[in-house]
Amino acid sequence: MKGAYKQFDQKLFNQNDPKSRAVVKQYLANNGIEVNDNANKYGVDLVSENGEVKIEVERRLVWKSERFPFSEINLPERKAKFFKENNVSYAIVSENYKRIGIINGKTIQKYITDSNLKENPNKFVNSGELFYKLPKKEFKWVSV
Repeated sequence: MKGAYKQFDQKLFNQNDPKSRAVVKQYLANNGIEVNDNANKYGVDLVSENGEVKIEVERRLVWKSERFPFSEINLPERKAKFFKENNVSYAIVSENYKRIGIINGKTIQKYITDSNLKENPNKFVNSGELFYKLPKKEFKWVSV
């Protein structure tokens, strides 16, 4: 199944990606895990030197308080390609960069199913964009 995709927007990328990645890198470094920006700009965002740790990062502008405001996290269908490997995790960062939610790749894989793919209209794509629904309870929530 393939839905509509949000077009890449360099301005949005510049506003969100570098600082979100930096926050996740610092949190991981504080916990003994070193990752760097992936040299492959089309690949997963952050990768450890040995390739054992890989993390896709997204900033969530709707997440303005300490607690994530929804019971599910929408994982864009277009990103499913990254989670075919068990070692690719997904990190979401709050609007103010003070909270992170992380889910590991093995857990994500059980939710990457056609029956869990739902349309979710949003401000970037009016209709047709599909998302996998990830339960909030599957994430580890941390303050940074």
